[in-house]
Order: sequence, then structure tokens, then C-alpha cells
Amino acid sequence: MKYFQVLLLLVLFTFVGLTGCSQKESVTSISNVEEKYLKEYSGTYVGDNSKVMAIVQSLPGGETLKELDLDNKSLRVTYGYNDGSLSEDDILQYWFDGKKTLEKNFLYNAIYLTVLVPNAQSYSFEVDNQSFSISRKEMSTFISKNIDSLPSGDELLKKKKAQNFIERNRKKIDSMVESKQSIKQFFGNYPIKELQG
Repeated sequence: MKYFQVLLLLVLFTFVGLTGCSQKESVTSISNVEEKYLKEYSGTYVGDNSKVMAIVQSLPGGETLKELDLDNKSLRVTYGYNDGSLSEDDILQYWFDGKKTLEKNFLYNAIYLTVLVPNAQSYSFEVDNQSFSISRKEMSTFISKNIDSLPSGDELLKKKKAQNFIERNRKKIDSMVESKQSIKQFFGNYPIKELQG
């Protein structure tokens, strides 16, 4: 009988431990972004809050979305603690892991938002006290020069144009964002700034 009780307790503790661990959500990284979800939102207008939010949540770091501001055709994303299953420490550890995750994600997310939300005039990201902003014109020039000629904003509002661009260039985007040289060059021209106060 004692053996059965010990076994039952052991099974119960194992089950509780496993369910507790599985509830802690993992944060999306560049390597596990689902292209099909991104392509689904091709041709999104900056005024379509629910679709823009779905895009941001599908991109790297999306589970840490704290606030999305779409004023004046500017797309501003704030990442941080949001009462989700991740603690503030988990979030900061994800973004500031010593592997340039912050820089890679900011660049990757700016590229995809430029393609998927082509009527935005600028894209801004903030985590903790780190902030990055870039205009659509600057991102379009960067993409056309380093990845592939980017269709105009009006053309990208047609779902098929944006989807084709993503299909043709997914691997180029991934490898460029993982390149230390590309990261250094990009943020040398468009630096991440530390917020004051």
C-alpha cells in the first residue's frame, strides 16, 4: 500500500511539474517564424489595428508585445512585461542575451513590417531603455540595396506582390539578419538609442 502511495505521489508531482513547465510560453525567434502566417497578412494597412497586431505577434519577440501605437501612420511597438506567462526577467533575458537578439529582431521586424504594412511612414521599436526608429523610405532603400528591389507601397498593398517578395527573399533576409557584418553596417547607419530618464 505504501509503495502505491509513493508511486501515486511521484506521478502527481511529475504531472504538476510538466504542466507548470509547458505553460511557460517560449518567445518566437527568427528561426521559428511561420512564413505562412506572415504572408496571410500581406497588404495590411497601418489603420487595421487587429491585423497589424497579429503581424507583430507573429514576428520575433511577439509574445513580449506590451503596446502597439499606430498614430499618424507611424507604427510604434513597445516590448516588455505584459502580465503574460513570462516574467520581466525572462523577457529581458530573451532580448538582452548577449547574442545580438535585440539588433537581429529589430532589423528583421522592420524588414517584414515594411513589406507587410506598406502604408506606414515609419517603424519604431522599444525594449527596456533601448529604442530604434527608421522611416519607410530608409527601410525601402536598405531592402532594395541589400535584399531585392522592393515594389512600391501601392504595389505591396496587393497581397500577391508582398507574398511573392517574401517567398523569393525569405532565405536572403534570414541570412542577412544573421550576418554580423550586416548588423554592424545597418546599425552603424541607423543606431539604437538609449532612452533618457
